[in-house]
Amino acid sequence: MAFETDEHYQASLIDDVCQFVRIPSRSGPAGGEEAAIQAVVEQRMRELDARVHTFQPADMPDFFHHPLCSGPNRQYANRPTVIGELGPPDAPALLVLAHSDTVPIFDPDQWTFDPFLGEVRDGAICGLGASDDKWGTATMLGIMRILRQRSRPLSKRLIFASTIDEESGVGNGALLLHLAGIRAQAALYLDGYSMHVLLGNLGGSSIDLRPKTPIADGTLRQHARALNTGCETLSLSRQALFDGSLFRDNARRDCSVALYQRRDDRGPYFHVAFYSLPGENRKTYCRELQAMLRDSLGQALDRYDATWREPWFEPASVPTDTPLVSCLADAVRTITNQPPVLTTISKQDAFVLTNHARIPTVSFGPQSRLTGRGAFHQPDECLDVHEAWNGFRIAANAVDNWLES
Repeated sequence: MAFETDEHYQASLIDDVCQFVRIPSRSGPAGGEEAAIQAVVEQRMRELDARVHTFQPADMPDFFHHPLCSGPNRQYANRPTVIGELGPPDAPALLVLAHSDTVPIFDPDQWTFDPFLGEVRDGAICGLGASDDKWGTATMLGIMRILRQRSRPLSKRLIFASTIDEESGVGNGALLLHLAGIRAQAALYLDGYSMHVLLGNLGGSSIDLRPKTPIADGTLRQHARALNTGCETLSLSRQALFDGSLFRDNARRDCSVALYQRRDDRGPYFHVAFYSLPGENRKTYCRELQAMLRDSLGQALDRYDATWREPWFEPASVPTDTPLVSCLADAVRTITNQPPVLTTISKQDAFVLTNHARIPTVSFGPQSRLTGRGAFHQPDECLDVHEAWNGFRIAANAVDNWLES
């Protein structure tokens, strides 16, 4: 796409990310609040003359009984999925998607600015979801805008989807697309990291440890330190499993078992996320996790209720010779002048689309902070403006490469 130096598109992208950050769209254990941002997405798609349709989870009654549905008893009212199509209705299709929801604000006292600030400060877009995944939503609409402003008609079809419930209802947004009958040759998921070409995903699930009765803050801190050490030790013992494969550069290589301290209306709790690779024995892995929890806390583990999240998602992989992989890899090479890194992501949506909808899914996202303050899911989340723009250019060129292939 001939827009690399067009400041108009760059300004529109940054403005859109900022606007979307200012619209709360959190999803959590109880439900989600994506309606407001999805209304804006729908309006934008209609303004671009896309063929737009929306649907609610209740419009897909099989969703609540599907074995892959995560949390069927949560709140799903007024949480629309928005789909816009461009190109001939019967032509081969590429699915381009982003999720509209963000994580909740886990540590509000740790933020040094309003989580919904949506402003550029010191060269970075500041606010909850800036990199995960308000950038993806803005990029998707920006690509649609460019295609609409082109003079020549499209010979292929593009399906743009703004999904819900990615963060807390892991896989639910993709499952709803599958049940809605979305079919495509491949999918470009605008939610990734480090400008890597992300093929398929790790598997895994999580464990929540909730105190049966209130536990003093000092004791909770002791338990947190012990659990964190246990998670780090188990992760270290698993590093070699990632070597010698496309999983080598996965961001979870050094933290395939990770501790998160969270709080909701029921109080503080520990969330242990764990990730699995192809060929791992689930029963053996579960025994290792249980042993780690017991070794970390000893008898204090009995003070917690442990809830294992279902379903457990299996790893999914996409062949490197998939056409979309080449399209994205070439775009990375063109924009960055660097060889692309091909690895995987820990994303359950990619598993649902690849393994169940039979849509090979490649994920991609800009260079952003992965750990510590300013990272996605962390206080003071931010996204460098330059990296947001470069990520947009790569995604747009990947779509253009697919259209021309």
